[in-house]
Amino acid sequence: MNDCCSLDNTKAFDLMIIGGGSAGFAAAIKASQLNKKVAIVESGVIGGTCLNVGCVPTKNLLRAAEIYHYGKENPFDGLHMEQGSLDFKEIIRQKNDLLAELRKTKYIDIYESDKNITLLEGRVEFINQDTLQINEKQYKAPKYIITTGSRSSAAKIEGLESVKYLTNIEIMELDKLPETLVIIGGGWIAVEFAQMFARFGSKVTMLQRSGRIVKNEEPEISEALEKALRNEGIHIIMDLSFQKVYEENNRKYVTIMKDGNEQTFEGDQLLVATGRVPNSDNMGLEKAGVKVDEKGFIKVNEYLQTSNPNIYAAGDVIGNYMLVTVDAHEGSVAGENAIQNNIRTPNYKAVPHAIFTSPQVASVGLKENDAIELGFEVDSRILDMTMVPKAAAIRNTQGFVKMIIDKNSKKVLGVHAIGESAADMIHEAALAIQFSLTSMDISNTIHVYPTMSEAIKLAAQSFEKDMKKLSCCAE
Repeated sequence: MNDCCSLDNTKAFDLMIIGGGSAGFAAAIKASQLNKKVAIVESGVIGGTCLNVGCVPTKNLLRAAEIYHYGKENPFDGLHMEQGSLDFKEIIRQKNDLLAELRKTKYIDIYESDKNITLLEGRVEFINQDTLQINEKQYKAPKYIITTGSRSSAAKIEGLESVKYLTNIEIMELDKLPETLVIIGGGWIAVEFAQMFARFGSKVTMLQRSGRIVKNEEPEISEALEKALRNEGIHIIMDLSFQKVYEENNRKYVTIMKDGNEQTFEGDQLLVATGRVPNSDNMGLEKAGVKVDEKGFIKVNEYLQTSNPNIYAAGDVIGNYMLVTVDAHEGSVAGENAIQNNIRTPNYKAVPHAIFTSPQVASVGLKENDAIELGFEVDSRILDMTMVPKAAAIRNTQGFVKMIIDKNSKKVLGVHAIGESAADMIHEAALAIQFSLTSMDISNTIHVYPTMSEAIKLAAQSFEKDMKKLSCCAE
């Protein structure tokens, strides 16, 4: 044992959780419900990525940008609006106030009101297979759960390490709107910030190495979103190679090679949104006997148990899905398994995700090519939003719903949508996949009219009927 530190025997914990985000709190709540004493150890700000620098603040700022954008452009003839002024510093302040309130109600109030949960603050390191060091004290517990999450990773581009660039964290703390913003990356983080800042008034350029943006979505989705973003004035360059990044007089420059030609783009600010890496380093995992893969993600079995049977891991740090909903689900499962000896496995059958651009993107289940590769004989249909009465009524017919089914059983395999309220309507598709429903099951279910969610029903009906020949609500 390290001579500098003493073992703290003042509190006996049944479970110690490293990381105070969604996965960590879900694990703690589950263990508390089982009447166990739990410690949550956090070295930074309570609440994790989603609350502090992810889901919540980005959606708050996207909504603010959307409302501001309406003053410049809206789809209704006869409705004339002025955009007015933007106090960007105040927009950031209200965002911070919201986060402080949610941090209190969704995290601080929970552990303060739960007699079974204790918060410990400080840097964590495993000393050996069953001992943690937190600051100057050491702790032992029968079981541990690691829920330390992930952080932004920078692409390997010459000169980038010498440039003061932004990640998803710093860009939401700016007190001045950049006139020009260059974004390296084309995934969901990149496109959300591209549209957000373009709508606030920045001139945005997005540089994507591959041949399409949001490349993990269906190709039709990528194409439709690219078109929508270009229509709002966002400059998108794809299928390129990065040559170098440099900074002069506080301005950032990115040099690329495209079709054999070298081009340089400059901006007041540079956002790097090129992926995530796990927060699994500098924790002494090797001393604890916890194995990681080549990228640093912690290896777990089907019960979320690591190579040390007394240590579990959940959330971004294991790399299954980088979604707060999955993080919380895994945290709850890990908490239950750590206390009750591996009685439950995570359910990944129908995991929906969304991109909160306008139009929104949402997806659940298999993509068409993936279903084919898995051996399914597939059938698919694309229903354009022009066929959805609610879309016509609100004058927003951007996008479509793509549904993929097993040709023989008619079971729904995947649904992929782009359009107004896609993130809300996708849950019906998630239920269909979770419970092995067919396209006919959806078709035979009465939906509220008119709603955007009716698009899921119409997509299901399109396997059997010509949608151009049906009246409203007809079956």
